[in-house]
Amino acid sequence: MATQEGLPEPPPEAQLITRLREAMVPHLSMREAARRAGMSPALWNQNEQGYRKPAPGVVLGWKATDDKLAAMALVVGATPEQLREAGRDDAARALEKLIGHAPGEMTQIIDAVQEGKLTDRQKKALIELIRRDMS
Repeated sequence: MATQEGLPEPPPEAQLITRLREAMVPHLSMREAARRAGMSPALWNQNEQGYRKPAPGVVLGWKATDDKLAAMALVVGATPEQLREAGRDDAARALEKLIGHAPGEMTQIIDAVQEGKLTDRQKKALIELIRRDMS
């Protein structure tokens, strides 16, 4: 994936998220994806681009935490296997915990997240479930 000169190459998992998000029909903006994942657009952008700018002229490589990457993967429909292929076993395990092992249930959760149909209460419950399962 091409980047501007001087900016680090996004890590494979970030490239996966970008590719899947951009391929979604209808198109899913970073802002909407972030809303569905329960994170700020700035954090989504930072995770997807693979760098952050803490100060003018300073660029640092960045890697999403496993729980944030799992939430992003859920929004764009990435599978645990795809995260493993990208070298993120930790995030793949977090995604497996998030979606459980019931394929029908997983499909319903992914569809609801992708369509932005979760209420704020459901989002909070899902986030709490992720936190509890990861500890």
